[in-house]
Amino acid sequence: MIRTLINLSLKRPILAIYDVTKLCNQRCLMCNIWKTTSNDMDLNQLEDEVKKLKRFGIRYVFIQGGEPLMRRDILDVTDLFIKHRIKPTIITNGILLTELLAREIAKRRCNLAISIDSMDRDLFAKLRGADKLPHVLENIEKISGMKRKGNWSITTTITGLSSLDDIKKLEAFAADHGLMFAIRPYIFVKGVAGKKNEELMYHWDDVAEIFGYMSKKAKQNNFLAYLIYKEHIRYIKGEGMHMCDAARYSFLMTETGVKSPCIEFTNYTFNLDTFREDRKTFCQKLEECNRSTPCFYNDAREIGVLWRNKWVILLNAPKIIAQLIRYGNFF
Repeated sequence: MIRTLINLSLKRPILAIYDVTKLCNQRCLMCNIWKTTSNDMDLNQLEDEVKKLKRFGIRYVFIQGGEPLMRRDILDVTDLFIKHRIKPTIITNGILLTELLAREIAKRRCNLAISIDSMDRDLFAKLRGADKLPHVLENIEKISGMKRKGNWSITTTITGLSSLDDIKKLEAFAADHGLMFAIRPYIFVKGVAGKKNEELMYHWDDVAEIFGYMSKKAKQNNFLAYLIYKEHIRYIKGEGMHMCDAARYSFLMTETGVKSPCIEFTNYTFNLDTFREDRKTFCQKLEECNRSTPCFYNDAREIGVLWRNKWVILLNAPKIIAQLIRYGNFF
């Protein structure tokens, strides 16, 4: 944690977003990441990279894809990060989340985020390109009530097709099964990771009711999420944004081990050993991107939002600690 605080003070990354594979069993309207082939690192290659991440000061990793559970060795992948004291969060669509696999994840200090964008079967199939909602809900039913060491949640991307009634159903389903529930905005920037789809686009008035509702609930039940939602609202309204976390507090590591500032900025790469010098080559481009096409990928914004609100967080520490105990300690 000392190294983590040092990195934060020096504006050095503490989070790696790891695309463990590009393979995916869904074809989401909002995603350009999936591929039919993927040049994934094997465990020996990955451990070399994990050791470098640890020396650099990385404390957290988001294991995503593609669909990470398509890797049969996903538990071994997770264990490599845990072995080197980097806390993993597995981000999955839940289709392959068997009861056995969930029990193994529950034994580990590992967070789990299950992406579900609608409780309406037809809309789910349209958004995800696969009619799998009943299967995913059944999987969650089977793992409900498991004791676990990490934070488990359902996350929903808000699009122009979202409705407040649907969000309330997802929220209730998550609560009934002992999971935290969070939303995030649909993002389109350059189309590297997020795919542009006119049906999914929206203006503030289209989603004001949803974000207003979630923000109000989070202020009482999930204060850290409340701080994030406040920034979501600023972003959607088109208000000025702080510099994002790309190459400041987080970065992308692809399935091959290549490192880039963020999932939408893959035309620039860097080496951890020469990070400070490498960052200078694309720092200006990142600032231009932030001014001209600001986005709100949570993994490239959350740390900065929380770090800027550190004194507010300290003032609300008793409430936040109680919430972390209830939902599972994300940190």
